[in-house]
Amino acid sequence: MTDTRSSEVGIDENVLAKLPEGVKVLSVSPSGASAWVQTGAIGDRGREMMRGTFHSEETLYAFAPNNVPKPLAWGSYKQEPDSHFYMCDFYDMTDDLPDIARFCTVVAKMHLDSMGKSPNGQYGFPVTTHLAYVDNDNSWSDSWEEWYARALKRMLQEEEKSHGPDDELKELTNAMFEKVIPRLLRPLETGGRQIKPCLIHSDLWPGNVKPDAETDEPIIFDSCAFWGHNE
Repeated sequence: MTDTRSSEVGIDENVLAKLPEGVKVLSVSPSGASAWVQTGAIGDRGREMMRGTFHSEETLYAFAPNNVPKPLAWGSYKQEPDSHFYMCDFYDMTDDLPDIARFCTVVAKMHLDSMGKSPNGQYGFPVTTHLAYVDNDNSWSDSWEEWYARALKRMLQEEEKSHGPDDELKELTNAMFEKVIPRLLRPLETGGRQIKPCLIHSDLWPGNVKPDAETDEPIIFDSCAFWGHNE
C-alpha cells in the first residue's frame, strides 16, 4: 500500500511517522475533554508518562482487546523534543456511564484471564506509570503486603511534599502501616494461603470508562496498570 501520510496539516514529523501505512491526515481538530490533562512541554517526566501509558494500555489491550483502544505508538516531537505524545485507536464515546453489568463483566474477565500471568510471577510493573503527574513505585515484589505498603508510602510522600507535614495524618499513617495493612493483607499469603497477581487498571472511575457510541460496549482507558490483587 502506498504511504499517503501528509505533513501539510501541522502534525509533528515523528507523530506522522508512527501512523499506519496508507493513512492520510485530512484535518486535525480537538475531540472530547479531560478532567486533568492539557498540552504542555514537561521534559523527562512527560516522556516517562507517555512511555508508561503506552506499556500500560498495551498490556491491558492484550487481555481486553474489545474494550481497550489499541495502542499504536509513543514518542517525542521532532520539532519540540521536550513535548511527547501517545497514539491509540480512536473511539467515538458518549459521556454516559456504562452499563454496570457489562462493565463489571469486562473487568472481572480481564482479572480472571490475566490471573497468574505476571511476567515474573511477582507484583508490580516493568515500567513507571503515573496517576496524573505522580509517578508510581512499581518495583517488583514477591509479597502483596510489601508491594501495597510501598505504593501507598509513595502516594503519602507526594501528599506531604505538596501540602507539608500533618501530625494527625502522620498518626493515622503509622497505624495504617503498623496495624491495618499487616492485619488485612498478611493473612492472604501466610498459613499456606496464596494469591496470584492479576492485571489491574488501578484508576477506574467514571472519567476513564465510557460507552462506545455505536455498540454501547464499555471502553476502558487511561490506566496505570500493575500486577496486583484483584480486589
